[in-house]
Formats: sequence, structure tokens, C-alpha cells
Amino acid sequence: MKLNFGCGGNRLPGWQNYDMDVDISKPLPFASGSADYIFAEHVVEHLDCGEVMNFFTECYRVLRSNGTVRVCVPSISKVFMYADDEYLDWLGSSGFGESTRKSAIRNLMVNHGHKTVWSEELLGVALRGAGFSTTYAEVGKSEDPNLCNLEGHGKVIGEHQNWVESIVVEGIK
Repeated sequence: MKLNFGCGGNRLPGWQNYDMDVDISKPLPFASGSADYIFAEHVVEHLDCGEVMNFFTECYRVLRSNGTVRVCVPSISKVFMYADDEYLDWLGSSGFGESTRKSAIRNLMVNHGHKTVWSEELLGVALRGAGFSTTYAEVGKSEDPNLCNLEGHGKVIGEHQNWVESIVVEGIK
């Protein structure tokens, strides 16, 4: 079984796609060891810290041995490092802030209903805290072919903007 949480319009063929119909801040309605893969794209930043850890712990429970969770979130550190003119111009024209790096960081921290902020290090540590071994990946890429080209956030905000702000960490049970 492959579970996609927070899918919005990114409904993946061959996956069970859930958006607001499954509350990931609560225990997941799936049997222990029943899933091969879990994908969560641009959704855990909408949870507070305790809810994130509970979700990651639930992912660990639901995944079979050697199952993988793939988590993609916006990263304030990546935006700070890579926000270029194209990204900042997009930000200014999007209505979410001014075309400045300072505004870009503020946007990720206070807009869109975000309750947590992330960097690769923090995301990796949180997943390891739930019991996973971790590996870092690029958007659209994975050592596991089942986890390649899953992300859809770039279709919403543009691929360049998605590259600037998104990070991916995979957790293996």
C-alpha cells in the first residue's frame, strides 16, 4: 500500500491519496505494518511540533519493515541560501510579500498557516527521533524508483520556486 497525505490536487496513480479527509495530527486509520510507502508533501509544516512527532511516529507504526516515508517541506534555510532574483520577483508578484530575502523568510514563517519551520537538519533529526534512518534527496529524485517524480508543488508555484524552497528527507523503517 502507498499512502499520499496532503495531496491537494496531486493525486498520484497507484497511491491512496488523502488530503483533508485524513487528519494526520491524529492516529492514522491504518493497520500497523500495512504500508510500503508514505508520501507527505508540503503538509507537515501545518502541524505544531508535537503533532509532527506524533505523525512521524504513526508513519513508523504504519510502515512495514524497510518501508519508507518521503517528506517534502519548505525550508527557511534553503530559501535564505538560494532565493535569487527570479524567486524574489515571483514572491513580490504573488502577493505574499516584498521581493526581498527578509520577506521570503517571513513568508514561510507566518503565511500559509505554517506552524513549524524546517531545514534539512531539523527534518532529518525529527524523523530519526521517530525511529527512522534517513537519507536526503532532491525534489523528484530518489534512490528508490517508486519515490521519483512524486512532488506536485512545483506545478502550483513553478518548478524554480519549488527548487528554491523545498527539501526532501526520506525515512526508512
